[in-house]
Amino acid sequence: MSEMSQEIHSAGKGTSTGRLRSGSIGAGHIVFFVVSAAAPLSGVVLGVPVIIGLGNGIGAAGAFVVVALVLLLFSVGYTAMSRQVVNAGGFYVFVAQGLGRVAGLGAATFALFSYTAIQAGMFGALGAYVNPLVVHYTGVDIPWWIYSLIGTALCWVLGVRQVSLGARVLGVMLVLESSLIVVLDVVIFATGGASGEGPAGLSWEPFDPKAVFAGAVGIGMVFAYTSFIGFEATVIYGEEAIEPRRTVPRATYVALITMGVFYAASTWLIINSFGIDAVVGIAAQDPGGFAERSISQTLGPAAVEIMKVLIVTSIFAAVLAFHNTLARYLFALGRQGLMWTHLGRTHHERQSPHIACTVQAVSAAVLIIVFAVAGAPPYTGLYVWATGIGAICIIVLQAVASVAVFAFFRRNSVDNRPWHTLIAPALSLLVLVSLTAVSLSNFSLLVGDPGPVAVTALAALPALAALAGAGRALWLRRKRPEQYEKIGQTGDPDATT
Repeated sequence: MSEMSQEIHSAGKGTSTGRLRSGSIGAGHIVFFVVSAAAPLSGVVLGVPVIIGLGNGIGAAGAFVVVALVLLLFSVGYTAMSRQVVNAGGFYVFVAQGLGRVAGLGAATFALFSYTAIQAGMFGALGAYVNPLVVHYTGVDIPWWIYSLIGTALCWVLGVRQVSLGARVLGVMLVLESSLIVVLDVVIFATGGASGEGPAGLSWEPFDPKAVFAGAVGIGMVFAYTSFIGFEATVIYGEEAIEPRRTVPRATYVALITMGVFYAASTWLIINSFGIDAVVGIAAQDPGGFAERSISQTLGPAAVEIMKVLIVTSIFAAVLAFHNTLARYLFALGRQGLMWTHLGRTHHERQSPHIACTVQAVSAAVLIIVFAVAGAPPYTGLYVWATGIGAICIIVLQAVASVAVFAFFRRNSVDNRPWHTLIAPALSLLVLVSLTAVSLSNFSLLVGDPGPVAVTALAALPALAALAGAGRALWLRRKRPEQYEKIGQTGDPDATT
């Protein structure tokens, strides 16, 4: 116990008691962090063409509305529980508090797999967009995966040295990338897009339920989900928030509504920029250049050059956010002795989670190399596969969290509001399970036909990750009960445990 206490103390300010600095951020800060990590430009440039070309076609705009509504429904119970369980552990702690320690640690390793897959997919996108940018300006053409590995190494260096982009830099990049899409939206709205008839010429068919639930709706919903992944981080900031029991719910709803409106409106207008009849074919034929083409024909070539730079910084901001989150997730589990204890060690000078950063970077590099050796293209291969699989896993994790919320309030009489603690969690579970089933039914469209062995492996890996965590919990319960008791501990001694 003395060794662990020393490690906790070395983690930095406030960690001698296992708590973060409280009362340091407000709702506005949390919304800013979440939206910055979501990288709005990346969501439009990377996700929208996949939804249109491989998913539910012109119904992509409505898909964002549906996903936003589902997540708002999920957030009712999720934020209700955040009022009672204030902790930086997110899904892991919620599941442990609601369904028990074994399920909690299983959820932790399942979440690690899910976010690692999504991050690897984003690294594929990074390589896919950096390579043509470098070729365009220098003429140097090297394999995409080298850029992805360079990005991984840069994330590792920044993580180990505790160098962040800084709130002001992130703010500038967020404003620039969002402004580009907003300007695009305004011009398309004013001109009427392909119709050339002004606002009256815009088609509202992308919001028609017949279009929204047509085609491979599962693929469409999964990639709409990827644009929102990270919103749950509002709960992670609970320990540091001013009045967390009010700030976290408020920030969650504001972030979801903001992103929902942004993505739905932008997708609707981009579809209109090409025309209802032509847009699906264009997205399917060239998903990587889809947004560039819309920007070029609407705002001109100069805006395209700006976009080429901003999309790279947007993607990198996202992968860096995932790296820092995953590294700290590993650090927290290692510090509690729930995984390899070296993960919980900090650098003796920089006090950074250097071992966790290294393990996280290596895992991402391995996935990049596997796809590179297999000859998979960075966008339609690594990005589409890894991000799609990771997003499906996040949907499953949210369904499990809904069960945990329901169970938590059945055992703890701390909130008697039926809508927040009973009805909304039950409805969100029903919707999320249905969405998971639809997504899995379209799985073959996502991965193509890689063979039965590959399909089995892809399906088995998330389950094996969850089983590894649950198995570790069972082993700890038998061999190290004092560490087993730490599973799902809250960071706030005043929170319900």
